[in-house]
Amino acid sequence: MMIARECIGTSSCTHLSQVSSFHRLQHPPVAKKGSRCRQSCCGPVQCSVATAEPIISIKAEQGLAKRRLIMMRHADSEERLQSVRDHDRPITEAGKMCAREVAQKLAERGWLPDLIMCSDSSRTRQTLSTMADAVAAFGSVDTHFRGSLYTVAALDGQLRSHLQGLVTAEVQKKSGEVGCVLCVGHNKGMEEAASSLAGQTIRLETANAAVMERAAVSWEEALCEEACWTLVELLKPDTFVEG
Repeated sequence: MMIARECIGTSSCTHLSQVSSFHRLQHPPVAKKGSRCRQSCCGPVQCSVATAEPIISIKAEQGLAKRRLIMMRHADSEERLQSVRDHDRPITEAGKMCAREVAQKLAERGWLPDLIMCSDSSRTRQTLSTMADAVAAFGSVDTHFRGSLYTVAALDGQLRSHLQGLVTAEVQKKSGEVGCVLCVGHNKGMEEAASSLAGQTIRLETANAAVMERAAVSWEEALCEEACWTLVELLKPDTFVEG
């Protein structure tokens, strides 16, 4: 997997920088464009010799693992009514259709989570349950509903660090490896956190899912403030919901 961006100033990034620097010294860019270096000194690093830029193969002995993160906004919900709290608003029929479509697209691409962190609001719960109706795998995952994912989403720039704490705490409790995490929540927090993680502006309309990945030793490191994730795709439902 190509590491598109790595942060400067963290221990893991320094390690990668040292490996890359050694590799460039051993293999200057002199060969035909697009060829691959196969020298034994490269170890887990391969290079595109024409540019001398490393392609990092994730190996267990390096302590790195590919982490996948899905940042998803809830499906379209009913308009606010005076008699219904915002927290309790259900999703619409069109919203259910959109949630099913996105679940199917994630499954087709092999992006099935090992852990789900979801706001405890009615519309996020219903979004997730509708996804599980479409793809059973979403209903058999270790899932945690947190009220804080509803409240913190309304605060400026707070959701990313909050997610780091929540995800890290749950991962540490699990005996197996967690390769993919799905977070289902609300704007403005979901958009802000996704944009911060990817280092670019990401717009999350209802039932949109930003799928991202990066290599890291742990989920705590992967979600730290300096971490740079690669946006793989912004999944959107085929059904159009006006407004």
